[in-house]
Amino acid sequence: MRLIRFPCLLFIVCCLLVLCLQTQNDPGAIAQEWAPSWQLPQRDRPANIIEAPITGRGEMPEGRFFPPIICGACHTDIFQQWKGSTHAYAWYDPLFRALYQKGLQEAQGEQQRVVMDTCVRCHSPVGFTTGEWKATPSMPGSEASKENIFCDFCHSIKATTGIGNAPFIVDPGDATKMDFGTKRGPFKDCPTTAHKTEYSELHTRSEFCGSCHDVSHAGSRLAVEQTYTEWRLGPYNTGNPATTIHCQDCHMRQRPGVPSTGSTERPDNPGFAAGKQVGGIERPHIWTHYFVGGTSLILGPILQEPERQKMAEDRLKNAARVELITPTAIKPGELFRFRVMVENVGAGHCIPTGLTEVRQMWLDVAVADADGKEVYRSGTVDEKGHLEEDAVVYHTIFGNEKGQPTYKIWEATHVISDYRVPPKGQRVEKYAFLLPPDIKLPLKIKAVLRYRSAPQWLAVELLGDGAPTIPIVDMAEAAQMVDSR
Repeated sequence: MRLIRFPCLLFIVCCLLVLCLQTQNDPGAIAQEWAPSWQLPQRDRPANIIEAPITGRGEMPEGRFFPPIICGACHTDIFQQWKGSTHAYAWYDPLFRALYQKGLQEAQGEQQRVVMDTCVRCHSPVGFTTGEWKATPSMPGSEASKENIFCDFCHSIKATTGIGNAPFIVDPGDATKMDFGTKRGPFKDCPTTAHKTEYSELHTRSEFCGSCHDVSHAGSRLAVEQTYTEWRLGPYNTGNPATTIHCQDCHMRQRPGVPSTGSTERPDNPGFAAGKQVGGIERPHIWTHYFVGGTSLILGPILQEPERQKMAEDRLKNAARVELITPTAIKPGELFRFRVMVENVGAGHCIPTGLTEVRQMWLDVAVADADGKEVYRSGTVDEKGHLEEDAVVYHTIFGNEKGQPTYKIWEATHVISDYRVPPKGQRVEKYAFLLPPDIKLPLKIKAVLRYRSAPQWLAVELLGDGAPTIPIVDMAEAAQMVDSR
């Protein structure tokens, strides 16, 4: 049996302490809607993180935004990359939608209801800014809202008021008047064609991604998702612009066959952001818009996007390394002890990250004798997709006000445990079992690090018996033979 689970690393504790210090509020106060979870010192901010009111709910008419197919007329390659991405389906992810609906039905009190409103601000930002989600909580009504997270929204963000909880300030054109407005991005020398252009320092830095990929509970201010925080406090953020590796340096360099992780090369992607015939400039690097993370569920069984699913698997398979640490020799009849080290070699944040109370990353460890007979196993998944309780699982467990574990983020009040692997960090797990006196040596030990977006039981609970099978990806493995003295 596995003997010891080490407490969370100091890195994780620091993440939580910093967030708590920066987001304290009176527990009895009214929920603070969309207050940023991070506020950088002035000297560290991009020029367009400013002190100003955010674009609030219901403030922006839907007709202001152009649908992405219009952008695709000039930005053909980027449009093709985006339209199969998880950003393009942020609202339509069936697990998210089912969890969101459950939250709407079960949320109690103002704080919990505000938490559910905040989901919309990131998953359907135009649905939020138009106020449509109030009338149609199951699906945004307008065509622009149905596009989820799309070109005209992201490139119409002129500033934010901080990082986390989507504190964006949006300044689009007006599609009803065929006014394309000003589009912001990473280049300083774009020609003016159908629309005006403006360089945005924010779009070149992790702080732009952190606008949505850092979330705190709108009521309790509990750190819910902290991908940006993990990066900010980790080794990829060196504090030196020349050596810092931003989110974009991995997630917007990846393309088919090029994983672009911390453990692989991250080569430039030369080409055109817009076609040469419409004034596009050939550049040494064009940021890709596949936006691939580790979520293969919606890309595979749901959307039938095998290329994108492969890209998600490539990213996972280049994120971690597994190493076995065993004695040089063993003896039948004695206690056999060994260790498994899991190292985060490729992710600039913890693994797993994001919705970590749902994500599952675990060790499947098997030991077989000389005849191939299994004599020890930990981390098996049964025919119904259930993971055995004894497995070493890397995830977060939230608790509700009664102290009970919960995946229902709207009722979460505290963190019971946070056991994950920080960037360039490691975990060492200890295993032990008694060898039978007549066991045939040598032993073969195999440890596999496995991942899935959510446990199968949760998919069934949210989507019913017809729920898709959650894909399991083997991220890394190690095998070793151990013989007698």
